[in-house]
Formats: sequence, C-alpha cells, structure tokens
Amino acid sequence: MTAEPGVFIRAECLKCGLCCMETEMVLLPEDISVIVELGYQVQDFAVWSEGYWRLKNVDGHCYFYDPAEGTCKIYRYRPLGCRIYPIIYVEGVGPAVDDVCPLSDTITSEEWRTGLKLLKKYLRLLKRHYRMSKR
Repeated sequence: MTAEPGVFIRAECLKCGLCCMETEMVLLPEDISVIVELGYQVQDFAVWSEGYWRLKNVDGHCYFYDPAEGTCKIYRYRPLGCRIYPIIYVEGVGPAVDDVCPLSDTITSEEWRTGLKLLKKYLRLLKRHYRMSKR
C-alpha cells in the first residue's frame, strides 16, 4: 500500500501554525498507517492518551510542524482530522468552525458541507475503531 494524499476542504491556508499548537488531534488507524508508510515510527509522532492515539506535541506544537518554515512536514498526507480543520466537533455543541483559525470566517457553504461530510466520516471511523479496541 502506498501513501496517497487525501481530500482537502480548504485550498487557502495562512501557514500561521495556530492549528498545530498544543494539538490533541485523534488519529485513525488509517492516518497512522499512511504516516508509517512515509518512514516515520509511531512512537515518534503519536502518543496514547485518554484512550486514543493522538498526534504528539514537541515544544508545544505538533511533531510534524516546522516552526522555522511555518509548514507541516507531511501536509499532503496529514491526518483526516487535520484535513477537515477548521471544521471541528465540540463536545456538547456539535460541528463548529474553530475560531482559532484566522480564516475561520471565510469558510464557504460548499466547504462547510464538504467538511461536515468528512467530519461525520471521521467521527464514525473513530467510534468504530476505538469502541472495538476497548473490547
């Protein structure tokens, strides 16, 4: 299996890195597989926390964020949760646009619809995988 880039909901990004700071992004098994195929070791980029595999933070930012360049080292292959951003799921509220992103007020209705579809898929896959792994 070769790592393939997935879908993107936003063509525009300021590369400010705010979404990469103190990330708690939960990883799908598929995300982990793709990143491992790129040559990374799971223990380098992920941590097991609160019952989920999550992106690891190093010096306050995602393992893959390069602060000197302001870019993600695996941008084309980043996890599904990162691809959906700035659309997020807020516990007790539901889908939302993260106002941490400086471009949060520029989400188009088409990006919102696409993001919601991907968010539903992401949540369904998380539930299926992590519910099964707890058995």
